[in-house]
Amino acid sequence: MTLYLVATLLATSLSALVLSQSGLGLPMLWGLPLLPAATWLALRLAPGAWRPRHARQAEGASRPLAHFAQYSSLPALLVEGGRIAHANRALLKGLGLAERGDEVIGMPLENIVHPRHHGQVAALLAAEGASGDAGTVTLLRADGLPWAARLSLFRADRSSVALLQFAAPDALPEAGPDGQWGNRLAHEAGEILFALDAQLAVTWLNPQWARSTGRSLADCQFAPFLPHFHLEDRTALTKGLRRLQAGGREGLCLEVRLVTTRGGAPRWVELRAWADGDGGVVGLLLDIDQRRRGEEALRAQRRSLHTMLDNLPGMIYRGQNDKHWTMEFVSEGCFELTGYTPLELVDNQSASFAELIHPEDRDFVWNYVQMRLARRERYELSYRIIDRDGQTRWVWEQGRGIHSSRGEFLGLEGFITDVSSRHEAQEESRRRLFFDNATGLLSFSLFLDRLQHVVAHSAIAGYPFALIHLEIDALETLAANYGPAMAERVMVETGKRLRVVHGDCNGATRHGNGFAVLITDFRPATLAWAGPAASGGVGDLAAALAGLVERPLRIDGHAIKLQARIGLAPAPSTCTDASALLAEALRAA
Repeated sequence: MTLYLVATLLATSLSALVLSQSGLGLPMLWGLPLLPAATWLALRLAPGAWRPRHARQAEGASRPLAHFAQYSSLPALLVEGGRIAHANRALLKGLGLAERGDEVIGMPLENIVHPRHHGQVAALLAAEGASGDAGTVTLLRADGLPWAARLSLFRADRSSVALLQFAAPDALPEAGPDGQWGNRLAHEAGEILFALDAQLAVTWLNPQWARSTGRSLADCQFAPFLPHFHLEDRTALTKGLRRLQAGGREGLCLEVRLVTTRGGAPRWVELRAWADGDGGVVGLLLDIDQRRRGEEALRAQRRSLHTMLDNLPGMIYRGQNDKHWTMEFVSEGCFELTGYTPLELVDNQSASFAELIHPEDRDFVWNYVQMRLARRERYELSYRIIDRDGQTRWVWEQGRGIHSSRGEFLGLEGFITDVSSRHEAQEESRRRLFFDNATGLLSFSLFLDRLQHVVAHSAIAGYPFALIHLEIDALETLAANYGPAMAERVMVETGKRLRVVHGDCNGATRHGNGFAVLITDFRPATLAWAGPAASGGVGDLAAALAGLVERPLRIDGHAIKLQARIGLAPAPSTCTDASALLAEALRAA
């Protein structure tokens, strides 16, 4: 301030000399003495002129700390009010911000400190008079890598400025342009990136970890890595990571379940990891939860399909269109149908399906299927197969040809099921239509139709035939004494004796209270049942039939003796209607 006053007085003297020689008026000369006073007043009122003495002392006390931080070979910075007031080149280089020093000045200190240690650093700065070694804190580099460094804290007397000095890092990469892009990719990546130390504790995670798991990075930093995974997956994961650290493998790829805090089931991830050369592990976690759940749903559908196929009463197949009917796939139902397992039928290992088809049906099956395939139509057919035990089964098959989008024939697909019981039921229905269910004789309608046919042809060609009616006596007496059921049983047992008459041309049926017999084949071989009467006339044949009917019966301990009256139909020339002819035979009895 003294220097400023001397300069002001000198300037005032020179101004007075110049004004006096220039002839200016006295008023201006009288104002010159006021100039030093005005200068002194301005200096007193200048910013900082009235700062307290202790503040000026504090500023002087912090200057050695700033000088020390500026020229220290170790990373150091000055902190005032929780913000960075100065950072030396060693610190900027360690943080990967050597070219961005201006951005660091004024930045909150917590921006470069790992969130896990925010509380520790804030407590150190708030403590009165704390100096010296302050433990280890973790700084965050611009590329996202953690930097664990030993911290020393120094304070100036009567000053809020603190010096933070850090141990130099062993080896950290320069954050050049490539490092900047790598940092951006790591932070914006949709996959979880991680780094582990030799004890499999987390040393670094990218932000995707928090977005995927709901856990903050600060809570997981330096914590064990394995507890974040499903308990059932930890053993395999631990074994794989330890083997990776020991050099037993170049890389690790596992599908494991990651436990999250968002509720619900753990998420499936694919862990890919590699050794980092220092005993640690680096890797990434790919989210495959949707794919795994889709695969599980597909497997469930396949299980349902296989269960349905296995429970079908038949065989699903896919095969080739060749003479052997070579199978490429058959369901488990083939064993119950054919007696062969799928492995034995596929590719004709033990037997071809063509060999199972009944010899009489093989040509029919081949020709029918080829006809349908030529028209590109479905085929449905029934035929017989011979199973492994030699039993004949009736089967029903439905299938179609499979073609590519270009129209190329690829093979056959279809379904075969056992219809033996249905076929037998149909045969039984047909037999009941044409035969009496109790006696096995011809039904009356079939007998009448056959008789009408014989009468018509006999009138034209003169074919010989004989129509005999056997009337059973005492049926009404039996029904009265023993009940109608006994009379019916007598007729059934008697009718069974007449089944010996049946042949291609001869037959018998129930008619009224007896039986009607038609004989058109008079060869001795077909009349062997008549014995010596076979060579005789119609009367002898009728007597032989009456002898069959009159043989004693024993039913429920009752001995029953029947009598049969014989009635012969007249010559067809006198009666050309079958019903009328049958009525005449009944009347003759």
